[in-house]
Parts: sequence; structure tokens; C-alpha cells
Amino acid sequence: MRALRLAWRLSGFLAALTILLVPHLLLFFVPVLRHVVPLLFFRFMVWLLGVQIDVTGPLPRRGSLIVSNHVSWFDIMIIGALMPLSFIAKSEVKAWPFFGHLARLHHSVFVNRRIGRHTLKERAQLAARLHRGDSLVLFAEGTSSHGLRVLPFKSSLFSAIEYLNNEILHDAPNRQDKAPVSVQAMTLAYTRRHHIAMGRRQRMAYGWVGDMTLLPHFFFMLAGPPLTVEIIFHPPLENVAQLSRKQMA
Repeated sequence: MRALRLAWRLSGFLAALTILLVPHLLLFFVPVLRHVVPLLFFRFMVWLLGVQIDVTGPLPRRGSLIVSNHVSWFDIMIIGALMPLSFIAKSEVKAWPFFGHLARLHHSVFVNRRIGRHTLKERAQLAARLHRGDSLVLFAEGTSSHGLRVLPFKSSLFSAIEYLNNEILHDAPNRQDKAPVSVQAMTLAYTRRHHIAMGRRQRMAYGWVGDMTLLPHFFFMLAGPPLTVEIIFHPPLENVAQLSRKQMA
């Protein structure tokens, strides 16, 4: 059964890549499609793998920074299937096979996490995207985990938001078009297979962690049974403009 699922889903995945080649080429001429094409691809992959997404909580408004835990490369497809948004990714992702190309197609913001704090250029890029209404997703743990608990958030990853909100407060405190960036936490968990709750060991299998290579985990996901992923949107942080990066984390 797993072999049949793998063959069927791998065929569907390759077919989707081929079909999406045409709209991908259109992005050079119709930039508005930059969110539509990845959204359609992610929703197709969620359907193909038999994934049910259960969402609770208030959905983020446009121009929000969505802060999430991180379990697997498949998180990107799960979250990306919900609504038009982009991801804040480490600069190394650009060199990854397939996912680097998909990240560029999805108009991701690439930042250098090794330096600890974002550069002025990266801050300006984040500001421009958020102020024009683009929602961005930040995996604030700085790495992926088995998903059994949330790792401590890296406060350095919030430095750009702290900088932007301080700039807004000092330079344009009364301008409605320069409201502080909304920061909203999101929890993601792989919880059920065949609608039956998974135990700790089963849930850990979905984590893409440490030195695990992509291809075996990719095939594991393709061959797996129907899956339920739970997403909880928590209320946005209050008085975020008065919070430091450490307080936000």
C-alpha cells in the first residue's frame, strides 16, 4: 500500500511541477501571480498527500508577522496552503535543490542569521514588504524540532521588528499608514494519522531535524497515510510597539 501511495503521489508531484512551469514563466510578465502560483501548488500537495488542516483562532490580518514553531520542510506547504503569504528564510535556503527555487518563487525574504542581527538592507526589505500588506512567516526557533515541544525563540530574529516599530514611533507616531507591525504567534502540530491520535514516537517521525537528509524524509511523507495537522492562531501581541525583541520572543 505504501509503495502504491508513493508511486501515485510522486507522479502527481512531478505532474504538478510540469503544469506549473507555464504560470511560473508568466511571473516575469504578471508579478501579481507571485502568490497565486505557490498557493495553488501548496494546496495541491496538501490534497495529494491526504492532509487535513484544522485551524482555530483569529486569522492574521494583512501585513502581519506570523511567528511559528518549525517541525519539517512540509510546514511550508501546510502554512503556504492557508492564505497568500511569504516566509522569512535563512540565506542558505536559496542554494537548496527545488526548495530554494520554490522559496524564490514564493517571494521569500532571505536573511543572514549567522550575524545575529539583521542588516539595514534586510530591515528595509522587511519593512517594505510588511508595510505594503504582505504577511510574513518567521520560524523563530531558528531550527526545526520533533514537534513535541516548542524550542526557545531566538530573540535576535525579532530585531528587525523592534527596529521597525521604534522607527514608526519616533518618525511617524500619528500616521495611520505607519501603524506598528502586528505580531501573531502560531502553533503547528502533526497530531493524527487515519484520524487516530498519534503517540510521541509516531509524531517524532514527522520531524525533519539534525543531519537528516531531505530525500528519505520526502519519500516518507509521500508514502504516508492520511494526516491531520492542527494549527492554532493565538491572539496578536498587545502593545507590540513598546516591546523589546526579547520581550516579543
